[in-house]
Amino acid sequence: MKKITFLTTILLVFTAITFVSCEVESIDPALSNNGANNGGNTGGGNTGGGTGGNGGTSSGDYWPTAINNIWNYDQDGNATEMKIIGTDNFNGGTYYKFSPQSGFFEGNGATDVTTWIHKNGGNYIMKMGDLNINAGGLTGTQTGYEMVMFKDNIAVNATWSGSYTQTTTYSILPTSIVMTTNYTGKILEKDATVTVNGVTYTNVIKMNLRQVVSTMGANTVTDIDYWFAKDIGPVRAYMNTEGTTFETKLISYTLN
Repeated sequence: MKKITFLTTILLVFTAITFVSCEVESIDPALSNNGANNGGNTGGGNTGGGTGGNGGTSSGDYWPTAINNIWNYDQDGNATEMKIIGTDNFNGGTYYKFSPQSGFFEGNGATDVTTWIHKNGGNYIMKMGDLNINAGGLTGTQTGYEMVMFKDNIAVNATWSGSYTQTTTYSILPTSIVMTTNYTGKILEKDATVTVNGVTYTNVIKMNLRQVVSTMGANTVTDIDYWFAKDIGPVRAYMNTEGTTFETKLISYTLN
């Protein structure tokens, strides 16, 4: 089941959209033994992740944050919009909030998910709120998460890692389902050039995000490559999860 566009792809998680991030997997691990999210920690039921501490000095703005910034993407032939609609404050930090449809595909039995991005120096932190589930009369809640999904100030081949735990509770089940995600980010290229939909972008950082989701004794591995263009934002994402691939490419953008 597709969950997250680029916000999350992204995350995450295009994701935290996700575009950033990440975008497939069932929201019902009890039915599929799979779960995919991009993560860190958030709110009730979650542990781990965090905001990455001191993010150091940023090398530039690879995801401009201002209210009414809009990125339009093609995701395997489907048009999707990522728009910043406001801000919220968490633990003294300003988080920019995306419109709900930016972080979630409609029609999959889940609603009202909210995604934010927060920048701390060179760290780009994706936060996803709790997910309300309503699938064929089966209702429940899956707790959100927070993760460091991107760093703009570390060298090629440098990595970072984190983990978080989510809890899914259904109205008809006596116990909750626990899902743990371990993720590792790695910078693959810096000062790169990439052409997306006929447009050439320079000053690009390419990174990989690997997520290993564990639930009910089963693991699901998801790899996502992201391309971030300086002063523009995410321009492309390519995800492979257990042999199933998805690609998201920037069509146009409006920045304020």
